[in-house]
Amino acid sequence: MDELELTKRRLNRERAARLQAEAILEDKARQLYHANEALQRLNEHLEDEIQLKLTELDQSELRYRQLIDSVDDVIYKISPGGVFTYASPATEKLLGYAPESIVGRHFTHIAEPGCWQELAQFYQQMMRTRTQSTYHEFAAIGRDNRRVWIGQTVRLIEEGAEVVELVGVARDITARREAELALQTTEIRFSTLLSNLHAGVLVEDEQGRVILANQQYCDIFGLKVSPDQLRGQSHYESLLSAHSILADADAFRARLTDLLQQRGLTEGEEIYLRDGRILERDYAPILLAGKHMGHLWTYRDVTEKFHARELIRRSEEKYRGIMNNMDLGLIEVDINDIIVRVYDRFCAMVGYTESELIGVNINQALLPPEFQAVVDQQYRNRQNGVASSYELQLVCKDGSRVWVLVSGVPIYNELGEQVGSMGIHYDLTERKQLEHELALARQVAEDARLAEKQFLANMSHEIRTPLNAIIGMSHLLLDTQPSPQQHEYIDALKTSAGFLHSLISDLLDMTKIEAGRIDVSPRPFDLVALLQSTQKVFEMKLTGRPITIDVLLDTRIRGTVVGDDLMLNQILLNLVGNAEKFTEEGNIQITARVRKEDERDYLIDFTVSDTGIGIPAEKLDSVFQKFRQVNPQGHKHRGTGLGLAITKELVELQGGTISVRSQPGFGSQFTFTLSFAKTNELIQPTIAVSPATAPINLPLCRLLIAEDNGMNQKYIISLLTKWMVPYKLATDGVEVIDMARQQPYDLILMDIQMPIMDGYEATSVIRSTPGPNQFTPIVALSASAMNDHRERATRAGMDGFLAKPFEPAQLLAVLQRYAPGGTPNLSATTLAVQAADPSTTAQQGTLDYRQLDALYGTDDAYASEMFATFLSDIVPEISRLPELCQAKQLTELAQLAHKLRPTLPMVGLSSFERKLELIEQSVHDEEPVWQIEEHCNSVVLELDRMIPLVREELQKRLPIST
Repeated sequence: MDELELTKRRLNRERAARLQAEAILEDKARQLYHANEALQRLNEHLEDEIQLKLTELDQSELRYRQLIDSVDDVIYKISPGGVFTYASPATEKLLGYAPESIVGRHFTHIAEPGCWQELAQFYQQMMRTRTQSTYHEFAAIGRDNRRVWIGQTVRLIEEGAEVVELVGVARDITARREAELALQTTEIRFSTLLSNLHAGVLVEDEQGRVILANQQYCDIFGLKVSPDQLRGQSHYESLLSAHSILADADAFRARLTDLLQQRGLTEGEEIYLRDGRILERDYAPILLAGKHMGHLWTYRDVTEKFHARELIRRSEEKYRGIMNNMDLGLIEVDINDIIVRVYDRFCAMVGYTESELIGVNINQALLPPEFQAVVDQQYRNRQNGVASSYELQLVCKDGSRVWVLVSGVPIYNELGEQVGSMGIHYDLTERKQLEHELALARQVAEDARLAEKQFLANMSHEIRTPLNAIIGMSHLLLDTQPSPQQHEYIDALKTSAGFLHSLISDLLDMTKIEAGRIDVSPRPFDLVALLQSTQKVFEMKLTGRPITIDVLLDTRIRGTVVGDDLMLNQILLNLVGNAEKFTEEGNIQITARVRKEDERDYLIDFTVSDTGIGIPAEKLDSVFQKFRQVNPQGHKHRGTGLGLAITKELVELQGGTISVRSQPGFGSQFTFTLSFAKTNELIQPTIAVSPATAPINLPLCRLLIAEDNGMNQKYIISLLTKWMVPYKLATDGVEVIDMARQQPYDLILMDIQMPIMDGYEATSVIRSTPGPNQFTPIVALSASAMNDHRERATRAGMDGFLAKPFEPAQLLAVLQRYAPGGTPNLSATTLAVQAADPSTTAQQGTLDYRQLDALYGTDDAYASEMFATFLSDIVPEISRLPELCQAKQLTELAQLAHKLRPTLPMVGLSSFERKLELIEQSVHDEEPVWQIEEHCNSVVLELDRMIPLVREELQKRLPIST
């Protein structure tokens, strides 16, 4: 029983425990069910909350984007490598670029090339120092090539320890930069003006604080501070330290206070210092729109001026008695020109007594009306404290006039006020009479000079006119196949005519030199070529004679020099011609040796030596004198004795010297020294005109010839007939005008002196009358070589001047210059000029390493960045040029060419900059599209050949990996 009971109890306990457990499980299940329902409700609530938050986030992002779009500032992002990853819409408004057009491009796409390096350093510095935010300004180039100044605030965006991007806010600060530049320019000008004033200047505000002063102000008052240190200080207090130098400090302070209270413009106040100096003070209140804004003080040291004035006053008192006894007329007048004192000598000069002059107006009593303006001007000078001397006439009591030299000075009272003036009169009547006589003599001499000049002009014309025919006919005779004896006669005729021509030219040259009518006209020329040309000329002249001519040049003489090549050529021709004249056989030598050289100039010794007959020692001093010949009777050659005299004058006109050494029987040596400036300017080659060939490019040239001399007519007509040039002939001025009205001509050859109407008048009529030849070139034919005749021909409307006698080559040169199509071998000339001018051709096949060195030096990192940017960004842009041209988008083409031009020298392609400029100019000049396309294709083709060099240079400058 007991065990059964125990078992039953145990089973009851287990059943109770199971029931309890089931109840607990049921309760847990119920709790779990309720928890699950609560969790489900919570999830639904969370989903609603999340959806609400997402909606709010979308709205916030929308508002953020709307905010960015509405802001005028540009917001952008760039990678650490400088490539744009984002740009706000304001980019298009600021620079003209759509945001998507610059995303993926380097910042150098919009930055001005001159700012690339600085901008790259700015970004690199931010990333290197981890500066979170900083400000920088740079210049950008808009899509329309405008220059826009940008102010940007940049922040770093980091992830961990790495910078992932940079965010910037940029705005247009162009107006501020331009205003700052204008303000800076104004401040510099004002500061420079203030610093260079010979007066102390101080400006204070309405509170009495110094806002501006210059160094002269500090120096005058002995202030131990700089003008900048005075700023902000009290003006009154700043002068306390200077009171010790004032003669009366109390009076100075009182007057200073009085001026500040009255605020009235004050000028010329004198201030005395203890050291004897005297200052002059000006005061002016500063008003703006009626409002008091401050004060302007100006101080000048007038010690010397004051002492000079006092010296004059004291000297007047000291020498008043002395002047009474001198041959000078002294008179004093008050401020109204009333005579208050007169001295005896003046009374005797004009014939009045002292009582007759005292109290009368000096101008009304003694001054002729025509001199009133002179006196009025002198009065104004005296009012300004200026003493002066002048000449005028005075009317004497008997009606005669006397010339006087007047020295007038102002008279001051003890207060420094002008109360009158004193005049010292010196009788010039005799001197004026002498001047009149000298003027008459000068007029006689001038008339004689003009007569001489007219005589020379007439002589020149009268001799040159038949001489032209003689020389011309001798040339024509040589073309008629003369016999040997006739040839000898013609040579004698040419020699005599040449001597006569040389005689006239020498006389006229010396006349012009003595009259000062020859000026030095420096210009660039090839010195070596000039010397070699002189050698060639005389080699031809010496053909058949046992004489050689050599040129020895200093190797330091190279390139182009600046000087008067025509004058140098005449000097050499005179000296070599003189040597050739007196040398039967042997050698003539031209030597050019550099005596001194610096960066800018040559000083060159020229020597012409010969192996001729030489000059006796006693005659050396006279070889350069006019009309002097060393051996006028003992030598077969004739001359005027002017050649060496003219040579000496021409050398000295250029600031040079000339000397001679000689020994009879061993030759002579003439040495002259001239200075020439160095220059890099190139000389364009000229095409020589050969007189032996007919001008094949002038068969259709129509000439009108005005010539009244029969022999000259035959000479010119023979040449034109020989050259197959059509012509018409007029024998006077009226006839040439009539013929010029009937039909057009290509060139008019106008003789100056003709019957009925001369060439000047005929030219003026043609030029002033509408007709077929109003603008036809007119060349003067004149036997006068005077400069006045050349100038008068130009004033009359002539285009050129051909002096008689002239040779066939000279006439041919005139025809080739003025006639249509007359310039021979133009294309060859152009090519020669281009070949000599490095600016017209580009160096092909290489980069401009001089430009690269100047840009980058040893900064390979910066250089490689620029080269990489060029290859990635610029090269594709250049490739677009032909496409834009084919699409006829010429405006965009010109803008792109203009934009790309500055980038090419950055990679050593300097020659391409000119090519792009040519494209831009071609568009501007509205050239045919096909021609512009040729330019574009040429640029792209040549660039393709240069790209490997650019890539090679990039590889050289890339940093070596470690």
